[in-house]
Amino acid sequence: MPDRFIIGLMSGTSVDAIDAALVRISTAQKRYTAKVLHHIEHPWPTALRNRLLAIMAPAQTTTGELCQLNFLVAHHFAAATEKLLQKSHTLRTKITALASHGQTICHLPPKKSKIESGGRQKSKIPSTLQLGDPSVLATLTGITTIANFRPADLALGGQGAPLVPFADAALFTHPTKTRTVQNIGGIANATYLPPSNKKQSILAFDTGPGNMLLDAAISLATHGQHRYDKNGRLAANGSLDMPLFRELQSHPYFTRRPPKSTGREDFGQQLAQQLLNRRQNQTKLDKNRQKQTKIENLLNTITRLTAWSIADAYLHFLPQLPDEVILCGGGADNPTLVQMLAEELAALRSDLIIKHINDLEGGGIPNKSKEAASFALLAAATLDGIPANLPSVTDASRPTILGTISPQPQLSRYKKINICRKAK
Repeated sequence: MPDRFIIGLMSGTSVDAIDAALVRISTAQKRYTAKVLHHIEHPWPTALRNRLLAIMAPAQTTTGELCQLNFLVAHHFAAATEKLLQKSHTLRTKITALASHGQTICHLPPKKSKIESGGRQKSKIPSTLQLGDPSVLATLTGITTIANFRPADLALGGQGAPLVPFADAALFTHPTKTRTVQNIGGIANATYLPPSNKKQSILAFDTGPGNMLLDAAISLATHGQHRYDKNGRLAANGSLDMPLFRELQSHPYFTRRPPKSTGREDFGQQLAQQLLNRRQNQTKLDKNRQKQTKIENLLNTITRLTAWSIADAYLHFLPQLPDEVILCGGGADNPTLVQMLAEELAALRSDLIIKHINDLEGGGIPNKSKEAASFALLAAATLDGIPANLPSVTDASRPTILGTISPQPQLSRYKKINICRKAK
């Protein structure tokens, strides 16, 4: 099959920016390969970002707000596409498709049924919602758009996440080494890749908090003046609050067996606010202990929790400890978090090697564009009619093709639209 050019579009749980990656997809020996040719970040306007954060579960909103934001997100994804085409000097006609993950607002995967009085099982249909209507995006850009990657897996009883293991397996499986691709985004998730010379199943699941809880804590503590702990400097200047750490370790998510996924509902702003309220109460009770309740200590404790939860998940849920861990996501660029993770993993296996994705031989997938590139690969599978969910990962009842396709508008002559004239 000839090479195809697909633009991956991704906005994570932190809602900092839209990542747009121009990806060349090739196939060789029944295996996909990918190379990122160009990548940009398209920042969300502050007012729109605040509106998106305000409606994210478990927050309440209105149908009118959801309706408008669904279109506004599509307009800004279109703007990111236009910017990428201009910056990369790429003709629109060369693009096979857009792969849009949209903006996740709420993700409610299946959980174990609860028993009602009388012995009956409560049933709850799992659901997920990503904003950014693909028909709007296809119409604004004039490019076939593939989106809504999660629902099909959920409909088959799967978690609908994580989905990137399909791309991880294609890009990072080693002939002889066992690898774990450890993404530390808003939520941290691991993909266990057995060597290609062994017949083992790929496993993947969310290990717990990534940057989301850290970002929410510092944003709330500084009243929005800081969105994140740059390079982990504040956490590095703090010390571990052991009682709080032990309490956080008892969160029920950490002992739940995979397949499993989590999100803002478990490790978002609500939990961050509870931790800050606890810190304030401690300070009021004993003014002499202010040093022990400063924000640096809270950030240090949350950072350690993220590192510990990743290592603990490896210990309890992987078939074996990996030979190599490939770090990606925003947390991979946080030296304090990486150091803590190295300490936690070294306690499990002293010869385990940790690599940053940017340092991998061959390159091709830079850290900042990794998730956007992964969705470009998922879109290629959709176009080829290849199931891209992995039942061993999501617990779906069977493999299925992911995503919905909004075709390129049939226009005799494409006319560029001022796509952000109302996206304020």
